Amino acid sequence: MSKRILIVESDATLSATLQQALEARGFTAQTTGDGKGSVELIRRERPELVVLAVDLSAGQNGYLICGKLKKDDELKTVPIVIIGSPDGFAAHSKLKARADEYVAKPVDTDTLVDRVGGLIGFPEMPVSDEVVDDSLTLDSLGEEPSPDFGEEIAVDTGEEPAVPGEDLDMLDEAFSDMSEPVTGTPEEEAVVAPPDLDASSEEEGSALDSLGSDNDDSLDVLSGLDDEPEEKTVIGFMPAAEPEPVAPPAPVRAVPSPT
Repeated sequence: MSKRILIVESDATLSATLQQALEARGFTAQTTGDGKGSVELIRRERPELVVLAVDLSAGQNGYLICGKLKKDDELKTVPIVIIGSPDGFAAHSKLKARADEYVAKPVDTDTLVDRVGGLIGFPEMPVSDEVVDDSLTLDSLGEEPSPDFGEEIAVDTGEEPAVPGEDLDMLDEAFSDMSEPVTGTPEEEAVVAPPDLDASSEEEGSALDSLGSDNDDSLDVLSGLDDEPEEKTVIGFMPAAEPEPVAPPAPVRAVPSPT
């Protein structure tokens, strides 16, 4: 249940600021600038607490109003918080009709709210009607239910299970030969000298040396060196065809111009 507070202050701006600060903490605040009629308003409304300014309009004084309230048997139990210049706080606090708390101007709203709450307690803040569904959260979105495929059945194939890491060792051995650098020089193949040329080969070479473009006798010598007669191959050259002569163009005769 909210607790009602009456603010008696002639400064409308300050009065609205105090009202907003108190309502933000769950209090119900009412304002008035009439100091003279505030006593009857308090008697009629019966607020839980009164915030009373010292300097009021129409020559009213908060200290005098506080004395009236504290001397009234019906209203003396209402807590009063005086706000104003701290110059008269010490003298007023010594009186019998004193206020319950004093807050200096300029008023710090947090200090005022704390003093009010300390006197009558803070009201319970209303519970939010917002319903939060905990069934769906961001964490649950990332979790996917794993399908249930039933009971696993082990099948014995008769093969020995592979030892963990054995396949990797085999790969390492296979590629280790390729990665090793080649050291030394490869073996060079021996160069085998050609067999000695026989006499017939030498004769054939001499015949080739004496071979000319128009020497048919040398071709006969080559043909006689072989054991078996072979057909003679005649090598000749076809002369290039001479181009046909082109007739010169006919001379152009000049036509005499008419006189």
